[in-house]
Amino acid sequence: MPSVHNFAGSLVSAGVEAHCRRTAAVAGLIADGLSLTPEEKDLLRLACLRHHDGVGLLHPESMRRLLTDILGADLPATGVPERLAPPERLTSILQLADAFDQEMEWQPVEGGGVRAAIERLRGGVEGGLWSAEVLATLERLARVTPIELDESWRAPVFPQAAIRVLRLMENPNARMADVEEAARLDPAIAGRVMQLANSALFGARRRVATLGQAIARLGFAVSQKVIAAAALKPVFASADPRLRTGWHHALQVADIAAQLAADTGKLDPAEAYLSGLLHDVGRIALVATPAAAPAEIEGCAPVYAENLVLGVTHAAVGARIGAEWRLPASMIAAIAHHHTPEETDTEMAGLLYLAEELSGSDEDLPSVVRFERCLKGTALTRGQVLTYRMSELGHWLAAA
Repeated sequence: MPSVHNFAGSLVSAGVEAHCRRTAAVAGLIADGLSLTPEEKDLLRLACLRHHDGVGLLHPESMRRLLTDILGADLPATGVPERLAPPERLTSILQLADAFDQEMEWQPVEGGGVRAAIERLRGGVEGGLWSAEVLATLERLARVTPIELDESWRAPVFPQAAIRVLRLMENPNARMADVEEAARLDPAIAGRVMQLANSALFGARRRVATLGQAIARLGFAVSQKVIAAAALKPVFASADPRLRTGWHHALQVADIAAQLAADTGKLDPAEAYLSGLLHDVGRIALVATPAAAPAEIEGCAPVYAENLVLGVTHAAVGARIGAEWRLPASMIAAIAHHHTPEETDTEMAGLLYLAEELSGSDEDLPSVVRFERCLKGTALTRGQVLTYRMSELGHWLAAA
């Protein structure tokens, strides 16, 4: 078994490697904007991926040493080969990309998004760390003004069965008969309820023959989850593989969020489950918007890429959909801030952040600061939450 020291070291190493990949991605965008040659781009990428190999990059001479190492030959004292940009220009790009990524890593503390990050980097021009040309190129490529969704796009229809579950969730006097009514709105949903009630998961020795009997066997809470999941699955149905995999992720986050909510003793597990199912609904809009296509940047987490090239994240777009669906304000806020829980007082946002992290998602940069804040806000402990896994019911719904 590896020692704690080795384990911590491996985490640090992985974090540095991820930082280098993101630095390379940002540098690549700048290089494209400056119309660098393919040779220059390749060299710059290699330098970015290796810029934490123990070679300091504080001035052009350091860059020269790194270039020499990569090219495998001594460079002329007067400059680099003619096909390459001057070392100062490549250094400028690399150092700005490195600093920008560090600014993005500090977002949980500094805040302000891409616009604020670029503003904080202006001092580097005066300090000679990077040129005004390189900073202006990054600013031109970055989306400081959010994209507009395609005019032909419309929010998907919120299923009636899901609306009924939402109303049940809000009604403290809801009865089993109300759950049955919600399930009857769609034969496919009713069939899913019957299938689960007669499954081995519930140790069914004798088959139930009616929907009412099935709901009685499953119970109020489980029946709500089955109806909500079955109702919302078609919303995510798409030929696009990003949405197909996204549905399984939504089920996983919903399942873990409901468990977390139950342990807080103050958050509603049903609301947590529905919020988890809907937390990434904004992806539907982005996938359907041609202007969102560049949001996939190799080496960068989706939220990082969305912030950089779209100026808006799927979380913000999901909140817009939630508003059109007239979801409760607390649920809209949770969807909007499930990646930035520090920006809202809604405790459900922190709960969704924890569930997202526990699901193993790599949608955004990991943040110990955010994780600890969310633990404090939900009064849960690290040791407690790290035990959560997707339940048997969650796996059954994912496979159904």
